[in-house]
Amino acid sequence: MSGLGGFGGWRPALREARTGWPVLVVLAVVSAVLTVVSLLWPPVFDGLSTKELNRRLAAAQADGPLVTARATVHAPRNFYGQSTAPQFGSLDSDLTRVGEGMRQGSSGELAHTLVRVSGWAQSDGMDLSGAGVARPHGRAGSVSLAYAQDAADRVRWVAGRAPGQPDGAKQAPIELGMSRKGLAQFGLAVGQRVQLSGQTGATEAVVVGEFEPLDGADDLWRELPLLNEPLDAAVPEGYIRYGQALVAPAGLEAMEARGSLSLSATWAFGVAQQPWGNGGTAAGVRELASGAKGFKRSAVDRVCGEIVSDAAPCSAGVRTVTPPQVQERLSALVDRFAEQRARTVSLQSFALAGLLAIGVSTAVAAARLGARRREGVLALQRARGAGEPALAAVRLLEAAPAVLVGVLAGRAVSGPLAGERPLGAWWPAVAAAVLVAGAPAAAVWWQGRAVRRAGREPVQRRGVKRALGLSGRLVLEGAVLALAAMGVLQLRLRGALAPGTADPDPQLALVPVVLGLAAVVVVLRVYPVPLRVLTGWARRRRGTVALVGLSQAGRRSAAAATALLVLVPALACAVFGALVSGTVRHGRVEAAQWRTGGDAVVLGPSQRPLPLEELAKVPGVGGVLPVRGGVAALTADEDGSVVKGVGLVGVDQAALAGLEPGSPVAAALAAAGLSAPLVAGAELPALADAGTAARFPDGSFDADAGASRFRVRIVGVLPAGADRDRAIGPVVGEVGGGPLLVFGGPAAERLPRQTGQRNAAVLFAEPGRAGSPAGAQRIDGARLRSVVAASAATAGAGGAGAAGGAVLRGAPVEVRDLAGQLSESADDGLVSALELAFRSAAAIGLLLGLAAVVLELLLGSAERGRMLAYLRTLGLGARAAAGVQLVQLLPVMAAAVIGGTLLGLGLPWLLGPALDLRAFTSGPGAPAFAPDWAAIAVAALALLVLVPCAAALEGVAGRRRVPQLLRLGEGAQ
Repeated sequence: MSGLGGFGGWRPALREARTGWPVLVVLAVVSAVLTVVSLLWPPVFDGLSTKELNRRLAAAQADGPLVTARATVHAPRNFYGQSTAPQFGSLDSDLTRVGEGMRQGSSGELAHTLVRVSGWAQSDGMDLSGAGVARPHGRAGSVSLAYAQDAADRVRWVAGRAPGQPDGAKQAPIELGMSRKGLAQFGLAVGQRVQLSGQTGATEAVVVGEFEPLDGADDLWRELPLLNEPLDAAVPEGYIRYGQALVAPAGLEAMEARGSLSLSATWAFGVAQQPWGNGGTAAGVRELASGAKGFKRSAVDRVCGEIVSDAAPCSAGVRTVTPPQVQERLSALVDRFAEQRARTVSLQSFALAGLLAIGVSTAVAAARLGARRREGVLALQRARGAGEPALAAVRLLEAAPAVLVGVLAGRAVSGPLAGERPLGAWWPAVAAAVLVAGAPAAAVWWQGRAVRRAGREPVQRRGVKRALGLSGRLVLEGAVLALAAMGVLQLRLRGALAPGTADPDPQLALVPVVLGLAAVVVVLRVYPVPLRVLTGWARRRRGTVALVGLSQAGRRSAAAATALLVLVPALACAVFGALVSGTVRHGRVEAAQWRTGGDAVVLGPSQRPLPLEELAKVPGVGGVLPVRGGVAALTADEDGSVVKGVGLVGVDQAALAGLEPGSPVAAALAAAGLSAPLVAGAELPALADAGTAARFPDGSFDADAGASRFRVRIVGVLPAGADRDRAIGPVVGEVGGGPLLVFGGPAAERLPRQTGQRNAAVLFAEPGRAGSPAGAQRIDGARLRSVVAASAATAGAGGAGAAGGAVLRGAPVEVRDLAGQLSESADDGLVSALELAFRSAAAIGLLLGLAAVVLELLLGSAERGRMLAYLRTLGLGARAAAGVQLVQLLPVMAAAVIGGTLLGLGLPWLLGPALDLRAFTSGPGAPAFAPDWAAIAVAALALLVLVPCAAALEGVAGRRRVPQLLRLGEGAQ
């Protein structure tokens, strides 16, 4: 049997395959590693993403429920409209029916995320009177009755007992439970009887218990703050003290029997992600955001059906309800999470693509070793007439089963590790496996090409080849460089990934890989130049170690291509990951400092004053900078153009310069002369951002700030990066990232007080120095919060209570300290997942690089061993021989370290706007690149350690195959 193309038959081929089993093992291992990485990458990240989403949900719920529904519950009536109250025991079940109905009416991922619902109902306020009852501000206090379904788990009864059912539906006293502060401020005691009077008449009540909250930050006390502490509020006649009392559901049912026609009901939905949930996946995030935005419609449909009208009220058991009004913050949170997740996926795809490219390069190194070891056999087969297609086909048939075994082994390992989550797409693993399987065939074909070219007479080039002096290598290198340039250009023209796109970005993944190949091409072209310089330097010195080692490195400079093909991309991936990680971490710190302004900041509603004098007296506070904020729509005088969503910031430039001497905003305001007094009705001068100032060079505007209108005139341009000024950062972050006007001096004082907007009091521990964690720790946080809690901004004009901040749901009072913001900025699961991806890719890539270097060293071990034996025969010592081997490796290590580091650091500049990291920092703009130099040094050091380790491994593996000394008649070649 002559075989295929003169090859000689399949039995010799099988015997030959058995002799090449080490290379097949390497191919199988590489295929298994790449398969495991490709299949496990998505489920592992989805698990981390879901965990981070759950953390963000929990953190956001600390400021109140993310989803709430409110409705008016009408008393039970019969078919003829006559009241059928009381129906004891029905209120709780009706609240549950409506709340669970809305929750179960959701679908998809939202249904899995809404894990619980809790409802509460309250009556209208009633005048409180009776013997010994206090009359604050000379008038009766107002108390409403509230029932919360899960109040039993949120309070502790310190005196008396919990309220129960009245003995009689229409006459017996209604049992009340009140907090300690409520009892004190209304002058009540446990066991005292009082009178409640309202629009439906009067009823008697008795205080049966005193409670205190188990957790004052609970959402029950945010939604019903008057349960915990009464509030004094201004009315035209003076002030009224408002409070609430806790009752059993039977208490409100008895009120219905005594003429109460309706109750106000609220349902708060708790949200959470289970560890095995799908909310963190690409499809889950989209579905969750869509479900949250559509929950208002689905809640109404579930409670009221498809037809909603005043004539047909919505049924709620024995009662009826108005269509529920849903307020939700969940969709905005999920949208922000989806944008950051999309950026994380696109950046991770680069790490995965780089790792797959490194694995394929390692397979190429193994294939070259196999072809080199079979060089004699292949030469004999070619002499017998075997064609190159046949030889390559046999190599492919040899490698395919080994690669298939590796892929199946990788799949078997990935399944249990992924758990219940689906594995990633198969196409990256299949593509890598195909390239790995084809590596031996390509190596044999390349070897045959070299043999054919070596046996030919030099051919005179003609035409384009002669004119340009082209060779096959130049054409290949030019193609790689041109492909890299086109990829970079296309990425720069395309810009950043569209927000919310959660699929991997093929361009952002593949262009850096092509750039890695281009970097290897450049390194290989530059590599011989310094090597020749060093060799010339070694010739002028005594000793043979450096000269021989560098000479051998020069002779085998072409053989370094495979090692550099693995080491340069591996180190570049590690350096790029360290650069991204360092930039994100540094950017998040800067964003935290920008959101805080100084060492701490108090944000309060614009229409209520912040206690500036009291804040200045807090221990540790060295200075207080008031900053005002607002939003307006501007109508230009010159052409009537309307600019909406313009942020307004007002600050005293003198105070800003004193507390933050390096502030560019303070310098610009002072240079514009905005401290001059203004007459009534005058235009307010302001500095505008560069874009707005260029659009309206002589800008005078009518400003519409909602309830207020005024005139604005642009008198100058803000310096570049003014929105990044950390002293005004808290307010700039509040008014948005659109056009910006900054007012100083008297103009800042005349900015309107807008409902829904917030002013800031920026606190400095040490004026003249930027905020720092140490400075923030010097400020007495407990005292700061107590001052804010007792201020008019939180409690109203009467100044009585920490619960007032919850009443102002549109513009809550917030206290930020720098230490807390920095701690929050360091705790981001998506950033950690991104760092884990690059570190894992770098670690596996460097290990594959170690294998590639070992294979490359084995490729030339025989030649190198005979050369060392020749030198040992001439008297070279063992230590000097080891030095020669080390010097041979130094050029490759230096080229890999320099090329990989420069490529990793240059990728941000090459990728341009495609590498957008603002989604990770939430700061005023794109963060400045700040490499993590410690991580880069560790990666470079790891490479410098791994390469000598590879040499040691190769030395142990090849010790028996090379002679220690030459016998008579042998040469070094």
